[in-house]
Amino acid sequence: MKNKKFKIYGLIIFIAVLVFIGVAVGVQTGYLDGFDDAVRYRVYSMRSEKLTMFWKLITHTGDRDTVIALGVVLLLIKSLRKKYGVKFVIAALSSTAIYQGMKYIFQRPRPDIALRLIEESGYSFPSGHSMNCLVSYGILAYLLLRYCENRKLAKLLSVGLGLIVILIGLSRVYVGVHFPTDVIGGWSLGIAVLVAMMYVFEKFDGRCKNLCVMKG
Repeated sequence: MKNKKFKIYGLIIFIAVLVFIGVAVGVQTGYLDGFDDAVRYRVYSMRSEKLTMFWKLITHTGDRDTVIALGVVLLLIKSLRKKYGVKFVIAALSSTAIYQGMKYIFQRPRPDIALRLIEESGYSFPSGHSMNCLVSYGILAYLLLRYCENRKLAKLLSVGLGLIVILIGLSRVYVGVHFPTDVIGGWSLGIAVLVAMMYVFEKFDGRCKNLCVMKG
């Protein structure tokens, strides 16, 4: 059963990486420029004062400081530290290191500064907010479903976290700091990293459990 599960993990990672590579090639060759422009200018045409307030609020829920603050809280609360805090921080740090490396490799400029509604620096592809939030909030949802005894609450929180991840990605296009393909690239690579983290944590927990049984 476990081997089948890990094979599924491997398949998901493989597909996600393939999607990322496809998007990256399309970005580098300019093949997806038409798609980017069609989507983002359509989104820009929908801007309004109320929508801008909403999407700015959403995009800041994916800021690095927000993720760091959540990690600190999970580490400080003793009852949450082992099952949630440590794993959340490991996943978030791994994701950050990977997307920063990818940004340095591709060095894609961000959309025109005149179109941006917030200040943002650095390269554009892949979207760090989209990727890091998918990995960080995704691993938190996974841990809730795995460890939280209140199943109804765990499912509710997981759905909420998933919705936030989607909204954060969309917000990055609305506020003008990313192209749509940046977000798609961030999501696809994020899925690969998230599933890899799930695999690593399950393997680690399994070995710890076996060691405890042997010592017992």
